[in-house]
Amino acid sequence: MAKEKGVIVSFRVDQHLADVLNKVPDKSAFIRDVILRSFYETCPVCRGRGVLPEELARWARDTLGRENTVECHCCHYGYPESIVDNKSTREGEFTCPHCADHDHAH
Repeated sequence: MAKEKGVIVSFRVDQHLADVLNKVPDKSAFIRDVILRSFYETCPVCRGRGVLPEELARWARDTLGRENTVECHCCHYGYPESIVDNKSTREGEFTCPHCADHDHAH
């Protein structure tokens, strides 16, 4: 099956933003990544930093470890079983609400 070609989307920016974007090696990839990230919430534990102090990481690991998780077959995030809707599981595969809403277009 041939890979579908992307659709070109254009928008206006001010000159300063255009100058900054022109310094980015792959503008398209950068813009796609930023837009996709905007669909997600910032982690309330790390506040978007991506790392935690050791004590806080231990607490998060222990707290989250007490809950069984189900992995979304698209994004591979683990969702607590307690919030997984059985309607989201088809043919043994769970699809999280985000992936279902965006037709797996990551």
